[in-house]
Amino acid sequence: MLTMKDKIIELRNIGLSYNEISKQLGCSKSTVSYYCSNLENNEVRVKSNLEIKNKKQKKEKSFLLTSKVKIDEVVNLRRNKKTYEEIKKITGLSNHIISKICREFGLLSHRKRGEIENDVIEKIGLLYNEIKSIRKVSDILDISRDTVMKYITVNKDKLSTDKIKERKIKNVIEWRKRVKLKLLEYKGGQCVMCGYNKCSRSLEFHHLDPNEKDFTISGKSWSFERLKCEVDKCILVCSNCHNEIHYNEELKKPD
Repeated sequence: MLTMKDKIIELRNIGLSYNEISKQLGCSKSTVSYYCSNLENNEVRVKSNLEIKNKKQKKEKSFLLTSKVKIDEVVNLRRNKKTYEEIKKITGLSNHIISKICREFGLLSHRKRGEIENDVIEKIGLLYNEIKSIRKVSDILDISRDTVMKYITVNKDKLSTDKIKERKIKNVIEWRKRVKLKLLEYKGGQCVMCGYNKCSRSLEFHHLDPNEKDFTISGKSWSFERLKCEVDKCILVCSNCHNEIHYNEELKKPD
């Protein structure tokens, strides 16, 4: 006699929905869902396992199809201290096939042998000085990153809090200088009153209408676009002309 589980699975296999099975067998929809979901999950798991198996078989097949000439070539290259990457470029074989051949003939990588020859140590230093990347050196020479770290000199000293603060301040000052030069260029690069343009530090922005002034431009680390909007309210003058403008404005003020 069929159990409730068997009946549900049988009806599900012939294409009935959860609602149809629930009505036909007089059981709750949650019961149908429980048994059916387990069935479907198992099917997915079986399918996944088959795909993994097929992929593995495909790799095994590709290894078996590798010609003896190619195998001999890989063995000879490996015995001549060539890395996997170098062998890959010469033979056109995948890393998987090269690794498989080396494993079959006991020609493991430097990483697995735990041996580093003098010429490899020299290559580590030369490569790192050229590309400045531990990961890339590790990949190219087929050795672990720990080994690369062992044979290069890397400054690991952490900066003190004061040094970090000093560096940040310096970066901000340099950024402000670059932005000011862009703003000066945007406003013509010279004093509108006397034509002075020799020193950027002596050029300043004067607000034509103090009531429209939202902020002082110097000393702000805001975006160029935001500063440009404020600069549009100004004229570019040298420090001498700027002082004269403010002096004359003070003279006009009533006592």
